[in-house]
Amino acid sequence: MRKALVIGYGNTLRSDDGVGVWIADHLADLHLPDVDVKTCHQLSPELAADFGPYDTVIIVDASADGEPISVRKNIPPPEHFPSSNHNVTPELLQQIANEMFAFQINLSVYTVRGETFEFGTTLSPNVKERATKTVDLIAAFFQQTHQKEMNTSFKLN
Repeated sequence: MRKALVIGYGNTLRSDDGVGVWIADHLADLHLPDVDVKTCHQLSPELAADFGPYDTVIIVDASADGEPISVRKNIPPPEHFPSSNHNVTPELLQQIANEMFAFQINLSVYTVRGETFEFGTTLSPNVKERATKTVDLIAAFFQQTHQKEMNTSFKLN
């Protein structure tokens, strides 16, 4: 399997805002083959330099609205650069990785809608359920990809 990177980010001191970190930590516990996991408080331009060894990058975060769980793929580049590091988006990281380092990656963004963003260190019950489903979705994606590559490799030999 080609290497993949999962980045979970968010503020773990603001309840559901930390769901991306929670998901990344649980994926790390699965020890999926050829999948590296990183967590951070927020995205920064420097992360784009880390994309080099990976074909696939999955970024996981919380949202204040939208679907309970959403997945975006084939993400277009942003229309303009942000005015501060606090506004770095997955799209911008992909663009930086491509333009500055010539990294070609498949980027997916998984978003889990939060319910409370008050001070606290635990996820609300509904968000924890969504987070568990998201871990399962991402793990299944990697297991399917790994199985397809194993079958292709076996047929070629």
